[in-house]
Amino acid sequence: MEATYRWTHPGPQPNGIQADNDGIWVIDQGNNHLYKLDYKDGSVILDLQTETSMSSGVTKGGGYIWVASTYTSELFKLNLDGTTEEIYDTPGKGVVAFAETEEPITTGAHGMEWIDENNMWVAVPPAQKVYLLDPKTMTVKHSIPTPGIRPHGLFMHNNSMWLADTQDCKIHQLYPDSGKILNEIHISEPEIHGMSLRGTEIWFCCAETRKVCTVQLPN
Repeated sequence: MEATYRWTHPGPQPNGIQADNDGIWVIDQGNNHLYKLDYKDGSVILDLQTETSMSSGVTKGGGYIWVASTYTSELFKLNLDGTTEEIYDTPGKGVVAFAETEEPITTGAHGMEWIDENNMWVAVPPAQKVYLLDPKTMTVKHSIPTPGIRPHGLFMHNNSMWLADTQDCKIHQLYPDSGKILNEIHISEPEIHGMSLRGTEIWFCCAETRKVCTVQLPN
């Protein structure tokens, strides 16, 4: 499937994305800033400094912004001004299968998706799993295997999970109880990193090109 280019992200390396009513949130892996951007042209509504490190995922829920601080293997609970409220350990942290360095480091989560006060999904590439957490205690309630080795952005829609795999340039529709593949979309380019749903459009960002693009959600 061919993606529609929307605009170029203002920061150096957009890596996590979350749709909201009045703008789209983007966490930047390059400068660790949390942006809120206009859907129309990507103009900056908010630009917030965070204490996260090389972050790769963002979601919103419970009155907070949640960010996956990938290189510290932590999950940050942020106030809406970007300040830190709480920090939690990431389940499944470790070394990714696609590491290209001789001495790869331990990393943590990428995509995140808030469901409600009792449920939040977190994709963790080192474990090749998506974990369902209780946001109140951050304990693991359930997990499913990922189809690929590099899971990233995700969202839920009509009781299905849609999960991006950066390595294979695919978006998989999964049954959240087991991880069974129900459907898949292949995106020719650019790479899919952060991903979120707005209406019937899948919005995603590419950290390498800084492009923000959309594709239509399949019927």
